[in-house]
Amino acid sequence: MLPPDYFDTAAEDILELYSQLDRTVLRDIVRRLVKTGGMTDSAVWQAQRLQDSGMLLEDIIREVAKMSSSSDAQVKTLFEDAGIEAMKYDFAIYEAAGLSPIPIKQAPAAAAVLQAGMQKTAGHLRNLTMTTATTAQQAFIQASTLSEMQVESGTFDYVTAIRTAVRNAAQAGTMVQYPTGWKDQLDVAVRRATLTGASQTAAQLSLRYAGDMNCDLVETTAHPGARPEHQVWQGKVFSRSGSGKYPDFESNTGYGTGDGLCGWNCRHSFYPYYEGLSASAYPHDQLKEYNSRTVTVGDKKISYYDATQMQRGMERTIRATKRELAGYSEGMNSEDEKLRNAMKADFNQASVKLKQQEKQLRDFLKQTGLDRQREREQSLGFGRSQAQKAVWANKNATA
Repeated sequence: MLPPDYFDTAAEDILELYSQLDRTVLRDIVRRLVKTGGMTDSAVWQAQRLQDSGMLLEDIIREVAKMSSSSDAQVKTLFEDAGIEAMKYDFAIYEAAGLSPIPIKQAPAAAAVLQAGMQKTAGHLRNLTMTTATTAQQAFIQASTLSEMQVESGTFDYVTAIRTAVRNAAQAGTMVQYPTGWKDQLDVAVRRATLTGASQTAAQLSLRYAGDMNCDLVETTAHPGARPEHQVWQGKVFSRSGSGKYPDFESNTGYGTGDGLCGWNCRHSFYPYYEGLSASAYPHDQLKEYNSRTVTVGDKKISYYDATQMQRGMERTIRATKRELAGYSEGMNSEDEKLRNAMKADFNQASVKLKQQEKQLRDFLKQTGLDRQREREQSLGFGRSQAQKAVWANKNATA
C-alpha cells in the first residue's frame, strides 16, 4: 500500500531532471525567434526558418540522449522506494497474521514485477521527450510563420510581431502529444507518467503477495478531496475473487482501468485485510466526513474536492505566467535594442501579474485551510535567475 500523501512529492526528483530539457526547448525557441525576427527578404527568411527548425529538433534530440541514462536511474530509484514503502505496510499485516512474506529482492516473481514497471515507465518517459522534440519544432515553425505574415502584411512592425510570437511560444510551453492527438504540458505528462507507473507497479506487487499469502480480501485507502467517482469505494473492503459477502474488487473499484483505482492521477491504494484480525482503518463516520467535507470561500460553502480543483487551476495559471517570464528573459538577450526593451517591458508586466496570482492563491488557501503545494507552482524552465529578476521587476513596478 502507498499512503495518499506519498504521491505529493514522490516525482519531484524526476521533474527536476526534465526541467533541464524544458529549459533547453524554451530557450531555443525564443532565441531563434528573436534571431530571425529581423529578416526582411521572404525567401531568405523562410530558408533560415526551416534550417533553424531542423537545428532545433537536433538540439532537443541531443538533450534527450544526454539525459536518458539519468532518467532511467531516477525511475529505478523512485520505483524501488515505492515498492519498499508499499510492502512495508503490507508486510506488517501479513506478519500480524503469522505469515512470513519473502522480501522483494529475494522473491524472483516480485522482483520481475518491479523491473517490468521500471522499464515500462522509463520507456514511456523517453517517448514523451521525443514527441516533445516534434511538437517544439512545430511550435517554432508556427510562431515564426505567424510573425512573418504579420510583418509582410503590414499589420505589425517586426518588434510587435516577435513579441507576440515569443508570448505565444512561452504560454504554450513545452508540449507532448499522445497518439490520440491529445496534448499536455511536459511537467503534467511527466508527473502523471511517473506517479501512475509507480502506483500501478506497487499495486501489482501487493496483488502478487496477496496471492502468495492466500489473502482474498483487500481494503482501499481513503483521503479527503477524492474525486466523486472514487468516493463510492474508498476506505472499503473488497474480495479479489468476488466470492463471499464482500463486493468484487476489480468491478467495483475500476482497478485496471485509467479512471479507476490506481489509474490516472489516482492517489488511492489498497492493502491486505483479514476478517477477524484486521480492523477497518476508516470507520463509517470518518468516511462520511471525508466525502462530505466542505470549505468556505467568501460567504459560500463548496466541497473539499471542488476547492482542490480550484487550487489546481490557480497553480496552472501561475505556472503559465512563469513560462512567459522564462521566455521574455531569454528574449531580453536580443542584440536589437528595440526588441530587447520590448521583451523587458513584457517581463516586467508579467512579473506584476505573477505576484497578483500568487497573492490570490495565498488568500484562497487562507480561507479554505488547504495546504500550499509549492511543487505544483513550479514551472519547468523558470529557474532561480528568472525568479530573482521577477521579484525586482515587481518591486520596481509597485514602488
